[in-house]
Amino acid sequence: MALNEQTKINLGRLITAQRVLVAPEGLDKDGLIETLVRMACRQCPRLDPAEVTAQVLEREKGISTTLDTGLAIPHARVEGLDDFVAALAVLPVPVTEERHNKSIRVMFLFLSPDKPAFFQKHLQVLAALAETFQPGFIQELLALNDPQAVAERLSR
Repeated sequence: MALNEQTKINLGRLITAQRVLVAPEGLDKDGLIETLVRMACRQCPRLDPAEVTAQVLEREKGISTTLDTGLAIPHARVEGLDDFVAALAVLPVPVTEERHNKSIRVMFLFLSPDKPAFFQKHLQVLAALAETFQPGFIQELLALNDPQAVAERLSR
């Protein structure tokens, strides 16, 4: 998905059913991040999922990306990308982020190119996620419980 300055962020274009996980019980936040990174990296075979996972986890050690709404937004700017890559997990059974005692209901992982031209769009994706993934929308996604349906709902 190529983005330019006039393009409104369309989160649905970042997610396909192949990059949606209805998370099984038992994964913790780090396990979810690792799984979503592997899913996202399938789109970019030249990326090393282990390196990208380490980069995202290192970034998560700083300020938490889990919002009070139940949305976690782990992300990183990654060398070697030409465009945004994303994966999404819905968690029928919430995961508690121990460090901040917040419940994660949805995790939207995204990777953006580590290029100056993408910095502003990176911030716009973060803002669009926070605006879109409000509690009512998160509940809608949780009720779907099917990757195809989740991807289609995000595309509307």
